[in-house]
Amino acid sequence: MERESRSNHNTLSNISRKSDDVADYYDSWAAEYDENLGDWRYQAPERVASLLRTRLSPDSEILDAGCGTGLSGRALYSAGFTTIDGIDISIHSLAIARTSGAYRTLQSIDMQKLPFPIPADHYDGLVCVGVLTYLPESTSTLREFCRLVRPQGIMVVTQRSDLFIERSFSRKLEKLSDEGFVGHVQISDPQPYLPDNEEFSDQILVHYITCKVL
Repeated sequence: MERESRSNHNTLSNISRKSDDVADYYDSWAAEYDENLGDWRYQAPERVASLLRTRLSPDSEILDAGCGTGLSGRALYSAGFTTIDGIDISIHSLAIARTSGAYRTLQSIDMQKLPFPIPADHYDGLVCVGVLTYLPESTSTLREFCRLVRPQGIMVVTQRSDLFIERSFSRKLEKLSDEGFVGHVQISDPQPYLPDNEEFSDQILVHYITCKVL
């Protein structure tokens, strides 16, 4: 998805979380999405790819969970990864991602429906960039991500600074660590997210979370 916003909406922070609404929203935005995010200086895909590349080798198998139009896939490919699969709910976004040449496979999956139709221990790494906004069941989603990643694999996800607080995201990560799902959890300070977007600007920032799957 690489989701957060759309230029012709009055507000970006109150988009419906219902799966069908999310799919319709991003299907209708897909053609302009990359241009709009570029105008807003969206750099999360490159930052996430860089964080993952410092921890995994280029031959690692990576899942881009919520790949949208392929911004994160292209960033991962540019960072050296060559085996990348993508999943997303937006059919039109997936069609654009397919033209990037960055992905091995692309699937339409509603990430609110768990478990995903993907075998356990299938990937060395997983990224989820700008998507957790639409997945309010944070603990269940993160557990599912852990199921997909092989032991000692790496996950890098983002969470908006407002939702990080609202959803007690730090506490949920601590719980997963206590339960033995993840370790070596690193949470960045809030960073610029969409600095040239009028609503987000310096009001809504982003945390980068990196952890090892145990």
